[in-house]
Amino acid sequence: MFVLRAALLLSSAISCVLAISVPNERRAIAAGTVQTVHSFPNGTIMENLAIRSNGQILATIITAPNLYLLDPKVNSTATLLHSFTGYQVVFGITELKDDQFYVVTGNATVATMTSVQGSWVAWRVDMNAYSRGSKNFVSMVAHLPGPKMVNGIGVLSKDAGLLYLADPFGGAISVLNVNNGHQYVAINNSYTVAGPPFTTPLGANGVHVYQANSRATPYVYWSNTAQSILVRMPIHLSDGTPAGNPEVILSGFETDDFTFDSQGNVLQAVMGSNSIFRINPNTKKFTVVGGSVNSTDLAAPSAIQIGRLDNDKNVAFVTLNGGGKVPGAVKMLNM
Repeated sequence: MFVLRAALLLSSAISCVLAISVPNERRAIAAGTVQTVHSFPNGTIMENLAIRSNGQILATIITAPNLYLLDPKVNSTATLLHSFTGYQVVFGITELKDDQFYVVTGNATVATMTSVQGSWVAWRVDMNAYSRGSKNFVSMVAHLPGPKMVNGIGVLSKDAGLLYLADPFGGAISVLNVNNGHQYVAINNSYTVAGPPFTTPLGANGVHVYQANSRATPYVYWSNTAQSILVRMPIHLSDGTPAGNPEVILSGFETDDFTFDSQGNVLQAVMGSNSIFRINPNTKKFTVVGGSVNSTDLAAPSAIQIGRLDNDKNVAFVTLNGGGKVPGAVKMLNM
């Protein structure tokens, strides 16, 4: 009991130091500065990430069925949190309730851009249980027989346990009820399917919901990699179906996953430009907040999330697939 109590006190002390010292250290860093949290071995392709309330990073890769845990600091080590035996890839990840994360796994080959329909599965990753020392913190939620592939995940309703699942190969966005496994296609239109200017089969990719306040119109946003667009559409929060017409708010750029800042602007990972864009969805104007076409600092960014530590709201964490030029990595962008 004493050993356990001492360990808990030590863990609490470390968390406090992390929450206090890291933001203070970052204040002096210029906007646009990119630092490396962790660089993985050559050949690793990073896919997505989520941030815990304690600041730690959960990151997925698609060159192995692995989920990693990293501290939000420069030169962090990457702890293998869980390997999903029997699957080839881990794609999207999102937090539904406090420290309750959901990921999707399946069988797909990155080199040939092929996927096995019927192999996709949604999992719950209970980080509360992990923090208590439980080894049984990962559990299967549902098999996903319908989608040809499942890439991005977004929260539709925390209260109802509803998630959006983007199927880039099938060109649709589905809804999954994590409480009972019920699933259905909610969105399927000309902006979710793959199409010009690229021949890649990746249609709807990242997917997230934004509602400015409880009285404001809720929108689902999604990126379409093949069409090089970012789209938003008003929705019914009860079931995720359309409540209006889709609207393109960015076009001409190879988009992947994204998130929102405190003002409701979109922070978009743009693979082809090796950059992060900040997009005003109302004016449709954007600025580059990090990276550049000729730099490998943010080579082929695949996803972005804002830090969650105190005084850490101007720091974004970005996964890189590397674009075949550099190893996959998690980077830290000061904005």
